[in-house]
Amino acid sequence: MLRRTFYALACAAALAALAAPAAAATALEQLGPAASVTVPAVPGPASDGRKPGLEQADYNYLIWTPGDNGDWYEWWYYKATVPGTDQAFYFCYGVVNPWDKTQSRPASRAYVSAGNFQEGRTHEQNFPVRDFLASASSTFVKVGANAATDRSLKGRLPLAEGGEFAWDLTLEKDWTFNALGWTMYVPGITNIFWFPAQASARMSGTIVYAGKTYRLDRAPAYQDRNWGRGFPKWWAWLVSNHFKGSPGTALAAGGGMPKVLGSFHMPNAMGIGLRHNGREYAFRPSKGDIIKLDINFGRWEVLARNRDGQRISISAYAPREKFLLLKFMAPEGREFYDYEALQGNIKVKLYEGEKLVADLETDEGGIEFGSGEPQDFARLFTAEHKLQ
Repeated sequence: MLRRTFYALACAAALAALAAPAAAATALEQLGPAASVTVPAVPGPASDGRKPGLEQADYNYLIWTPGDNGDWYEWWYYKATVPGTDQAFYFCYGVVNPWDKTQSRPASRAYVSAGNFQEGRTHEQNFPVRDFLASASSTFVKVGANAATDRSLKGRLPLAEGGEFAWDLTLEKDWTFNALGWTMYVPGITNIFWFPAQASARMSGTIVYAGKTYRLDRAPAYQDRNWGRGFPKWWAWLVSNHFKGSPGTALAAGGGMPKVLGSFHMPNAMGIGLRHNGREYAFRPSKGDIIKLDINFGRWEVLARNRDGQRISISAYAPREKFLLLKFMAPEGREFYDYEALQGNIKVKLYEGEKLVADLETDEGGIEFGSGEPQDFARLFTAEHKLQ
């Protein structure tokens, strides 16, 4: 216990050094040098002796542990877009308070949700907690008769007006990115964890919505998992694996203002990964990399510099009407309002030192903002907004 406490304090000290506000900057070159942070060694899980590598995809054991009756949630999220059309879909399998088999708390539930962006609609079905099952040794989640792995996903939701929203899909893995770095393996260091297990993938199969059939053939896709004990003050998300004239390039950026060790909110805690020409470029707060994010008049603006002297700028936009509202329930019962578009415009510039090495653009980008206040999203489109 003493060793664990010392380790947690060391982690907190490292993150606190990163949480100090940086001076305002308007251009990428003004970010200044990345911070020098001493990072504690990453411990392997004691249960089975596995050593989690920084980039490995074996994240499944970072799961709710039987006997833990504290606040907890986790969900598995999948999405796909069909380039050149207005077709885009998401699918989500989740649980809140998985220990609460008797539903003693109002927020406790298992659920499946899905969205059809062409129709501008989301759908959700709740299930008893006892109908939820997930594996700690492989990517497998089951809610009622709905199931998903890292290779396939199936589900069926009834529509209020009759008919159903059903899917039977397969996935081809392409790229995994550990956005959190070493902090992913420290339980409780923040109140939310995010792992883009398939930051780039391809999806094939059939979707049926209200009698209409959609067929996907290696459509650009993505899959992640979120888990934790509470939600951040806000979060943002920018992803794509379909950039114009740049096959194989993929972006995964996500984060916001999580609570660290239950004591303070850490600003600009966004992990960014870009795979381009077969090389991975990473920007992580846990390594002392400098990252700044603001949303001004509906445009997501990100600037980052890492300790290797690489720099990235990301500018993203989608009209307000392209966003769907996804509601997530926190373990204590508070709703979190998550607005998501899957066919937004994202522009990325990557620099090695002063040299521009990539100038990228997509109209198939995933863009997201979420917070606990429903009015926050509308404000992002009306003024210059400094996230804090």
